[in-house]
Amino acid sequence: MSGRKFIALLVVVFAVSLAIYLFTTPRGNQIPLVGIIDGNDVVVSPMITGRLIRLNVDEGSVVKKGEWIAELDPSELEATVAAQTANINAIASRVAANQKSLAVTNDQTAAQIDQAQATVTATQSQLQQAQATLWRDQLDDQRAVALYQGGIGTAQDRDHADAAVRADQAAVKALEDQVKAQRAALALARANRKQLDVIQSQIADMKAQWAQARALRDQAATQLGYTRIYAPIDGIVSVRVAKQGEVVSAGSPIAIVVDVDHLWVRADVEETYIDSVRFGERLAVELPSGDRLEGTVFFKGVEGDFATQRDVSRTKRDIKTFAIKIAVPNPGRRLFTGMTATVLLPPPARASRSGWLGLIESRMRPGR
Repeated sequence: MSGRKFIALLVVVFAVSLAIYLFTTPRGNQIPLVGIIDGNDVVVSPMITGRLIRLNVDEGSVVKKGEWIAELDPSELEATVAAQTANINAIASRVAANQKSLAVTNDQTAAQIDQAQATVTATQSQLQQAQATLWRDQLDDQRAVALYQGGIGTAQDRDHADAAVRADQAAVKALEDQVKAQRAALALARANRKQLDVIQSQIADMKAQWAQARALRDQAATQLGYTRIYAPIDGIVSVRVAKQGEVVSAGSPIAIVVDVDHLWVRADVEETYIDSVRFGERLAVELPSGDRLEGTVFFKGVEGDFATQRDVSRTKRDIKTFAIKIAVPNPGRRLFTGMTATVLLPPPARASRSGWLGLIESRMRPGR
């Protein structure tokens, strides 16, 4: 056997032996990815500014969603609610009084208008009757004058007819004046009717003030409800930022609550393996204590992250990574955010382009 064939045989034997070793060890058929356990943490902060008069939790306290954990001084807002409530009652009384005045004015002015209109109508009828009597007596007077001038009538008849005309003219004049006076009274009654518009405008203004007072009362009542602060999620208080007695601003942190019941492991996968990771896939996760558990893949990064291998020679390409997240159970709440965990990724179902040697080469990369 020639020296070249012997060397080739040694290389094949070494490669096969190395592959058997890698795939028969506990991690020989899995790709270990070092990751970090993470979870949701919520910053608990007030929605208003106030003095913290009660703080029911400390670091490490276990809280339930909706549990009362802190309280701001409510005295100022309670006084505001009381003042606005009194203002609402006062405005409501004024509105009721003006509505009664509106009803009375409406009835009075309507009656005045009806009465004045009836009086004008009656006086106009009397005026028309007097005018008809005047017209008749004027005709009688003309006939009496004609008869007197013709020597048939007497002077007495002529004088009586003339007196009747004069009396009728006075009556017509008096009734015309009464009609004018009654029309003026009707105009006055109609003018008084316009007071209704003034009262209605006042009522509208008061109702607007009433609505504004209710809005201010409701706003103060809402803010009063904000003085009690409740836990937003189930979890454990990891950090207590504020202290009882301090004045805290709206949005400033009081405590941080970590959801330890819904944790995940975040790990970075090389782009050469990311296409083999599937949503919903169950992966083994190894803890620093050596215990193993299973988690479910629920996230794959859509953008590449840092490069695990950078090609400085520019002859090949950089190998980038993509983040994945694996939801892991936490019975007994033994896991906490920030812990290290190793995700054991199964090898791709198909060998890479370079075959077994490529897989062995990937196993022998620095950091494996």
